[in-house]
Amino acid sequence: MSTIVTTAPLRLRPVEEQPATAGRRKRGLIYVRVSKARADMISPELQVGHALTLARSENIDVIAEPIMDLGESGRHFEERRIEEIKQMARDEQFDVLILWIWSRFGRNLRESLQHLDALMDYGVEVRAAKEDFDGKTTIGRFAIAQMLNIAELESNQKADSWRDTFESRRNKGLPHSNRGRFGYYRCETCPKWEFGKKLETCPKCRNGILKVDPVTGPVLAQLYRDYAAGISVRRLLVDLNRRGIKTFTDKPFTSGDLHAVLDSGFGLGYVRYLIPELSHRVVTNEDGSTKKKRANRQRDVTAFLYYRGAHDAVVDDPVECERIWDAYTKRRMTQSGQSFFSNRPRYSLSRHLRCSGCGGRMQTALREKKYRRTLVDGLPNPLDVTFRCANHIDSKSCPVNGTYISLAVAEKWLLHWLDHEAQMSEKEAEAVAARIAALRTQSDGDKALLTRIESIQSQLEGLRAKDDKLTDAVLAELVSEDSARRKRAELDAQRQALGREQSELRTKLKEAPVLQPRPPQADLLTARRIYLAAGQADRRELVSKLVREIRVNKGKNGPGKIDVYPLWEAPPPWIPRGSPTGS
Repeated sequence: MSTIVTTAPLRLRPVEEQPATAGRRKRGLIYVRVSKARADMISPELQVGHALTLARSENIDVIAEPIMDLGESGRHFEERRIEEIKQMARDEQFDVLILWIWSRFGRNLRESLQHLDALMDYGVEVRAAKEDFDGKTTIGRFAIAQMLNIAELESNQKADSWRDTFESRRNKGLPHSNRGRFGYYRCETCPKWEFGKKLETCPKCRNGILKVDPVTGPVLAQLYRDYAAGISVRRLLVDLNRRGIKTFTDKPFTSGDLHAVLDSGFGLGYVRYLIPELSHRVVTNEDGSTKKKRANRQRDVTAFLYYRGAHDAVVDDPVECERIWDAYTKRRMTQSGQSFFSNRPRYSLSRHLRCSGCGGRMQTALREKKYRRTLVDGLPNPLDVTFRCANHIDSKSCPVNGTYISLAVAEKWLLHWLDHEAQMSEKEAEAVAARIAALRTQSDGDKALLTRIESIQSQLEGLRAKDDKLTDAVLAELVSEDSARRKRAELDAQRQALGREQSELRTKLKEAPVLQPRPPQADLLTARRIYLAAGQADRRELVSKLVREIRVNKGKNGPGKIDVYPLWEAPPPWIPRGSPTGS
């Protein structure tokens, strides 16, 4: 009986179908991540050095500068450059992604494996210089999963350790962090705190209890008393900046800095800790899955629990401390609610007026109540409403000491501009049309952006349809869950990349002034008649359809008090009036 000898199968293909990788060395890309960026850190250099050593030993050509995420946590992927790497993988720009150790890729097992699966689906090999496993084998993938699992375990253990630390500090009456506070000092021998540098302490102050500063402590006490007594924040800020009093970080006070100091309650003997349920919020993804995301850090006093601290208050009498704190929180919460509603535009030119001196917004002020005129449609009379430069009012930072204009004067000269536009001669209208046409020829890039945005939207809808079909296939048991998971990770990666590109394009489109067609003369005349008959809300909507911005100039209330820039003309570059090139 003869023996049948089997040979390896042969596949014959034309030359043009040979793989692009044939006959060339692998191309590598190095990825570096550091949880906390510091000026003196050496970890990025260490990671790059080990990655280059692996590349040289494996004959891998590093094609670009290392991609670095400095100061980024491994537990989250949204703010990191992983999507950029995946886009490069889709474009076949590299073959091997080189890490230092697997924890540098991520400390979230589930999301890390999803991103790794996506890279491998694109044909990219992922290697770790110090923990090198073959991800193409079953044992190798098991080992990688274990290393990522260990990285997540270490991250969770650190989080538990920090929670224990914070609980210990709270029980001792110490604040959440060990940095200094306005109105307090650590001791006479310790060096001053500097941002980004390790805090050095001596045995005298190692207990972490701050002492009342003899210079700034009384200032803080007076700030609490004045605010509780009803003195305005603007008056407090002007007084602080006039006296040259700086924040703990040696910067001039702003309204946000002042509220941050007073809201903490530290000066009245309290330490505060965030209510745990308010630290994160649950976000639902498009595929129905959920994840926790850190909540906004800007929170009011109701988001914290206040405990009695181990330090001394800047006010000696504890009864007075409680009285001041009650008065402060009552006024603070009342003002927070008022500021929410005051942010809504009320008048016809709200959010359209800008100070020509600094380019800042204009905020409103009302005449004293005893001198006010009769209300008009439930709102103050335009003669009683004054728009003022917000930068000048808040921090005296306007180079021309602010500009002012009453609502009545602004509306008067806006109507004057509208009359001029409506009564423009045919020759002038043709010149304006020619100028607009010339500007439109220069803005073809905007049309390309719009076209690309529409294309991305169409692709996103196609991905959503694919995702729905994939779900139906899994339910019908036509596709295994493992295959569906990898495919869904790929679809998610494409969706995120397209969404990010769409967001960037919309930002560019928003920054570029979009020129609209100039309305016919008859429409402008109609707009003027409507403006005179309408209320403030309808006037505001009408102005938003005609005007891009209105710059308020310094000086008397003459025809040159405002410069109106309509939507059919691009405004000139803003030049501060106080600069040598300004007027």
